[in-house]
Amino acid sequence: MSETAYKEGAFADEQSKDIPVKVHIISPSTLPEGYVFEAEVGAPGNKKTISVEVPEGGVVEGQVFLVPLPADFAVGEPQLNIPTGRWKDGLWDLTNAGIFHPSLWCACCCTQIGMGQVMQRMRLNWLGDIGYDASTKNTFKVVLALLVSYTVFSMSLEILEGSKSYYEIPAYIAPLKFIGGMLFTIWSVYALMRTRENVRAKYSIPEERCNGCEDLCCSVWCSCCVVAQIARHTGEYETYKGSCCSENGMAAHTPTIV
Repeated sequence: MSETAYKEGAFADEQSKDIPVKVHIISPSTLPEGYVFEAEVGAPGNKKTISVEVPEGGVVEGQVFLVPLPADFAVGEPQLNIPTGRWKDGLWDLTNAGIFHPSLWCACCCTQIGMGQVMQRMRLNWLGDIGYDASTKNTFKVVLALLVSYTVFSMSLEILEGSKSYYEIPAYIAPLKFIGGMLFTIWSVYALMRTRENVRAKYSIPEERCNGCEDLCCSVWCSCCVVAQIARHTGEYETYKGSCCSENGMAAHTPTIV
C-alpha cells in the first residue's frame, strides 16, 4: 500500500463550520480520474456503502485517498461529535477533560498505551497508517505487545548488568541497550507522527506552526501532549466516558468513528 499523500492546501483555507468529516478510501484497483465506484466505510460489522469518485490524477491499486463523508450518512444513529477544521483544544490543555481523566493518565504515565488506544479508535495500524480491517482490528494488542516486549528486554539487560561486577559486565550489554532503545524510540515517534497526520487529514486540521514538519516536531518534543490532545479531540468526553482498560480508551457502547 502506498503512503498517503496529503496536501495542506486541500483543507488549510476551509471554514470549519462547512467542512465535512472525511474518510480514507483504499483504492481496490488502478482507476482513472472521475471514475465512480461503491466503497464500504465504517467499523467492521457496521459498514455502510457510499459512492466514491476517483480524484484528479487517478489512483493506483492500494492507494489511500480522502473523500468527504456524505451529509446524510448514518442519519438518526448515535455519532461522536468531532470538530473539523481545527483542534478541539490546545496541545497544552492537558486537564480540559479533568485532572483524573483516564486519557490524561494514560498519555502521561504510559504514552504508548494511550497512543495504542487512539490508533484502535481511529482504526489505524501499529505504524499509525490506514490499512485494511485485518491489519487494524488488533492494533492495540500489537502496540501493547511491543511495549511489553521492550520492557522485558530492557529489564533483562538491567538485571544481567546488575548481577555482575563492573569488570565482569559483558561487552554486548551496552550496544544491545542502545540499539533496543533507539529502535523503540524511532517506532514510537514515527507511529505517533503518522497518527497525528492522519487525524489532521481526516478532520481537515491545518498545521499552525513548523509547516511541513509540525506532526514530527510535536511527536518528538511532547508525545504525551500529542496523545492526550488526539484522545480529547476524538473522544467527546463531555458525553461519553473514557476508560483506561479498554482497547480504544472509551467506555462500552460508545459510538465508533466512521
